[in-house]
Amino acid sequence: MRSECQASGSPEEPTFEYYDQFPLTTNDPLVNDRVTEAFRAHFGTEQVFHTEPNTASEDFSTIPDAFGIPYTYWMVGSTPPDKLAAARAPESTESDIPANHSPFFAPAIDPTLETMTRAAAVAALVYLGGES
Repeated sequence: MRSECQASGSPEEPTFEYYDQFPLTTNDPLVNDRVTEAFRAHFGTEQVFHTEPNTASEDFSTIPDAFGIPYTYWMVGSTPPDKLAAARAPESTESDIPANHSPFFAPAIDPTLETMTRAAAVAALVYLGGES
């Protein structure tokens, strides 16, 4: 928009109005540490790792933030191994893996569904039950 204003000779800078932003998802450090430790104990240290910040779920934190509930947000990989290997090949990029809103998104049902169910159970037990 700035370039369009400059190209047209506008004497004013453009005005930006944000109308559909969501709050940041900020994991509670204590909850995140407990759940991460439980995941590592259950799944193994090679399978559990931290990702770079991203815009995976902009609206996730709305409900817990409204009630002041600490939370942690995690992700479970679902790309079939052959497609992941192809996307990591030198002539490709990981952006070649279709995201969940793409019509080409095709997660590997097995083992993704089982892994997601186990992750939810592990997190619930350690967080709600206070188990290590």
